[in-house]
Amino acid sequence: MKSLSSKYIFLIFLSLAFVSCNSKKTADESQRAVPAYTVVKTEKVKNSSAESSVTALGIVMSENEARPSFKTGGVIQKTYIKEGDFVKKGQLLATLVMDEIEAQVKQAEEGFFKAERDQKRVKNLYVDSVATLEQFQNVTTAFEVAKRNVEIARFNRTYSEVRAPISGKIVKQIMKSGEITGPGMPVYAIMGVGDKDWKLLVGLVDKDWARVQKDDVATIRLDAYPGQSFTGKVVNKTSVGGNTSGTFDVEIVFDRSPQLLAAGLTAHVAIETKTKGGFTEIPVDALVRTNGQKAEVFTIENGKAKKLTIEIAKILGDHVAVSKGLEGIHEVVTIGAVYLEDGEKVSK
Repeated sequence: MKSLSSKYIFLIFLSLAFVSCNSKKTADESQRAVPAYTVVKTEKVKNSSAESSVTALGIVMSENEARPSFKTGGVIQKTYIKEGDFVKKGQLLATLVMDEIEAQVKQAEEGFFKAERDQKRVKNLYVDSVATLEQFQNVTTAFEVAKRNVEIARFNRTYSEVRAPISGKIVKQIMKSGEITGPGMPVYAIMGVGDKDWKLLVGLVDKDWARVQKDDVATIRLDAYPGQSFTGKVVNKTSVGGNTSGTFDVEIVFDRSPQLLAAGLTAHVAIETKTKGGFTEIPVDALVRTNGQKAEVFTIENGKAKKLTIEIAKILGDHVAVSKGLEGIHEVVTIGAVYLEDGEKVSK
């Protein structure tokens, strides 16, 4: 009975040992089945040498704007034009009540006549050696001052009316009849609306602004005219950046503007620059981390992933133009790049 129990114990021990060996063998085989590298896909780096274009949004503006005002202050007698009217250069827009101004002219003229009489009288006395040279010089100075006062008063009377300094459209009437105005206070706001008055103001980031030059050709598409395109050219580049937008403006004029335009219309602008692109291009899928200006990508070197930091020049649809960071690099990792670590073994 005792030998039978020992026999059963031996058989159980032998079975456990067999199971343990099989489990260890399966674990070793499983461990050997796990690959020691990451499978990725790469794509060639392309060099771009074609002429590049700069695309941006623009706003239609009028190049000619004016805010005419009175030279002197006073009460507005009458305004002859209302908002929305078209005016021609030199057209009368408004006048002042002239009572006070005419009185000033009359006062200046009377002072001039008196100074003229005084000068003649003292001159005769000076010739007769009754008046001194100093007295004659004093009345002569007073005569010249009175003469200039008359000229000023008459000049102010002439400019006690407002005339249009440019041809255009009255976009706002700021003051009306009966109101008191001061010197230089605008009465109207006029905007030029002729074919040659319109321009586009386009805000560019600093890198694009540097590439654009005067006389570069632009293709213009307006939301107001779907399906149509217009041409223009760059006529000016600002030297001061926008205070809040962080962009730099360039001005574009139409070669031939649409029949109807309004200030504030938006336009999609593509400017053909004379500067060669000089960029390398890679797929957007290759970017791992980016802030819009810099990004990280991976290439393969000696069978291992190598992390690179690049500078982005421009987004080109599903590709990215790179200005720095890919010197001597011929391929980058696309599929699988987001899972890589620097120095990790890879296979493609």
